[in-house]
Amino acid sequence: MWVILFKTLEGVDYYGDRPDAPEDGDPRAEFYDFDIDGQYWNILEADFIDPVDALCGTLLDLYEDDFFCVEQCVKLKAWIEERLTRATCPALKPVYEKILEYAIKAIDLGTGIIIQF
Repeated sequence: MWVILFKTLEGVDYYGDRPDAPEDGDPRAEFYDFDIDGQYWNILEADFIDPVDALCGTLLDLYEDDFFCVEQCVKLKAWIEERLTRATCPALKPVYEKILEYAIKAIDLGTGIIIQF
């Protein structure tokens, strides 16, 4: 499981209209690897994947990834900020916080992020 922040989209390969995930260590991207124990997957799906897909028009799922453009990062940022005002599963909170951090950076850079669960 990982999140990739694109520092730039210059020179990035595309698959259709979405940028491909670069290799780990590529200077055009920042990588965050994490692991969520299987016992929390149902919570992740109900608490993050389903509402974020509905809000952002993405196709996240377990073992799948999707790219969030700047406009989707703006929506994601607002959603996570609101979500973190309520009690959050301790196993998921650090992941939400890192995704929020990357979404904010992507907005500032005019790039985007890829999330893979």
